[in-house]
Amino acid sequence: MKVVNKLLAKLPDEIARQVPDVKLLDQDIKVSLAQGTFTQENLLPPKLNLTDFTLSFEAGGEASIRNFNSPGDVDENRVVGESSEEEPAPGAPRPQLLLGGDMGWMRYQVTARVKSAAGVNLSFLSSGAQGELSVTLSDYRAHPLAQNMREAAKLDLAELRLMQATDIAKLSTGDALSWQARGNLQARLELNWADLFTANLSRLAFVRGSELLALKTDMKAGVSAKVGLTDDYQLTFSRPRAGRIQIAVRKAKSHEATLGAGLGVTVEFVDPGAVKTQLGRVLDALLGPALRELSGKLGTPTEATALQVMDALVDKASKLKLDDVQKKVLRLALERIGLDPNLADLANVKVAWDDFKKKVEVKLDEVAKTQIAAGFQYEYLRLSEASTLLEVVVDDATAMRFHGSLIKGNLVDLLKWMKELPENQKSFELRNYLHTTSLTRQQAYGFSLGLGAFEVLKAGGSRKESWVTQENGQGARRQAFLGRRGYEDKLLGNRGQWVVDLKADMEQFSPAPVASDFRYGLHLMLWGRQKKMSRKELQAAVDDAVVWGVLDAADAAAVMGTLQGDTGKEPIETRLELKMADDTFRALVPQVQAFDVALFSRALARAMPWSEQTPRASAEFRRSVYAPIWEAYLREVQEKGSMMTGDLAPSRAAQIAEAFLKRDPIGKDLLLIESTWRPDGGNFTFAEVTDRNRGTLAKCQAFVAGMVRLNRAINERKAPDEVRTVFGEMEGMWNTGFHMRAAGSLLSELAKSTPLGLASVERTFTVTMADRGEQLVFSTAKGTGNSA
Repeated sequence: MKVVNKLLAKLPDEIARQVPDVKLLDQDIKVSLAQGTFTQENLLPPKLNLTDFTLSFEAGGEASIRNFNSPGDVDENRVVGESSEEEPAPGAPRPQLLLGGDMGWMRYQVTARVKSAAGVNLSFLSSGAQGELSVTLSDYRAHPLAQNMREAAKLDLAELRLMQATDIAKLSTGDALSWQARGNLQARLELNWADLFTANLSRLAFVRGSELLALKTDMKAGVSAKVGLTDDYQLTFSRPRAGRIQIAVRKAKSHEATLGAGLGVTVEFVDPGAVKTQLGRVLDALLGPALRELSGKLGTPTEATALQVMDALVDKASKLKLDDVQKKVLRLALERIGLDPNLADLANVKVAWDDFKKKVEVKLDEVAKTQIAAGFQYEYLRLSEASTLLEVVVDDATAMRFHGSLIKGNLVDLLKWMKELPENQKSFELRNYLHTTSLTRQQAYGFSLGLGAFEVLKAGGSRKESWVTQENGQGARRQAFLGRRGYEDKLLGNRGQWVVDLKADMEQFSPAPVASDFRYGLHLMLWGRQKKMSRKELQAAVDDAVVWGVLDAADAAAVMGTLQGDTGKEPIETRLELKMADDTFRALVPQVQAFDVALFSRALARAMPWSEQTPRASAEFRRSVYAPIWEAYLREVQEKGSMMTGDLAPSRAAQIAEAFLKRDPIGKDLLLIESTWRPDGGNFTFAEVTDRNRGTLAKCQAFVAGMVRLNRAINERKAPDEVRTVFGEMEGMWNTGFHMRAAGSLLSELAKSTPLGLASVERTFTVTMADRGEQLVFSTAKGTGNSA
């Protein structure tokens, strides 16, 4: 810095005469300066060497001096700002330096170009930057409000700080340094493998036809991933108190000039062998439970996994040493995973089996990375401009140690250090990392990775609806809509909370966004709070999975058999999820362009409450018995329903049910209870369901109206504000537990007629046994055996 200071020696007097000779509190100033004058006369260094690259203060740049002296002053960098009486929302812009006391700030800001040293590849440069990138450096100096600004400027500029590592140590309490650039921002995520499997198994379904997949995972098994993306970011070092430095990394206003450019999210596992640690569990799920009948034989352990048995079978088959029973078992296993069953008679079966395992490993790697990338992008696009990505307080030595990597947009090295050793973890204060105060992400839901607080689960009836807009330097916009609704319904008992998320976001900038620019998706989740469950409670939860097409009716019995021994022994949590990505949702929307009373009646019938009575014991029985009742009810509501409620009287609903059940041989078992309306009867009969879940016809019609509106908005390239209205129209189909069950049933039936069918819908039923740290994920695959 001695050389730099010598070059800057003339700068204070040169600039001082442009700063008013008044107290800091007396006047608001902004002095713009042409950098060319100072670089030509060596008042600013033409170049400043930093590690691996050079800062070039070119003549065409602009420098400025501003002061901040009272609440209401706006710092476009958001480093200085007002304090808030309320606790800011997680990730919300929070200033490092607070106005309102007896101190104010002078800000000295310059621009520079980053140029790489010879032979050095600066991986943090954004694509298309042609080896250079523009940065903005800001030096914030705290001064008493009564101090003369001109004198303050002379003192400050005699020791101008230009974001060198040594400048961090020179920060006085209340000072800050800020660096804003566009480049490749790299973060590190600590995730649970279990969360990566709750979203979908069908992409790993190397099976033929409809086979039950049951994947057991360890809830404590973690995985670390490096995530990179290209965007504008701001790094700030500030000193909140003596001996401590606060590091804050935020999103910043985008300088992306190319409309077609996206975030370009990349994912890399920190441990290259991470996938292998989970491969055995995935292969066990693909092979199914039948192989375990040979546990303890073929030289395998008594509690051998399906994979261990399969390896032993293949080894014996390759030596042509299998007996007829073993060959039959092997043929069935090969057929299940889409391989030729005749391989059981051939010596080259081992080659085919090894190829299959490698294929699954590659696919698992791809699926996990794709989900991490999609989840990170979902969360990132919903962070408003200037939202905090990382905020942590460390000592000076740590801040200086990671200074070089942080200015390059690399958060990975610092985050790794924070995670590594217990003594490291005691030496920092984590205030925010991607909306949480934990480095490890847990409880991922739907499109997200659990990066933000899932506040809709904290209270019944919560709603979050917002637009996030990011502008680039040309005024083009990239928008994301968050339409998330959480509900609670005691009538569903343990399964009484659920969340619905309508996703709409843009990956690229557009000068005038329209509805067709967005990628859409819909996620429904029914959540069963952790408790010791009875067999009937568990059966009701499994029935939900059948209603939503997650499990086939035949597989429901197998799932119950797997879980039966756990009922009443330890707390169990259930989660049912149905998720449609953009291609599936877009294919589904045009199919709901008119109110089809028969279609909705079938969905409502399947959603009727489960019981052990035969007509109510399965979704298909309920469809057979109640679909004609619902259809008659809805048609009568259309013709005679009250203008006030849109419903028939419950007594009339009971009469409709009675008339149909008298003619139905299966439904006659329900005739006694269905034929009479009982106001205090509970939530079981048809009349009770219609009374406790009012407005069914209006909700179904509004859902159709929302789908019609969305289809028209996409096809006619309408303004994206239509999405908000669409969300409002559709949400009636999930604001009671019964209607939520019906919505899942409706969507799964509609998906069957899309090009990829139900296999394109991500569907899982997850059961978590927290005490033993295990999680079981179930789904009925609709695979063909040739997933790639």
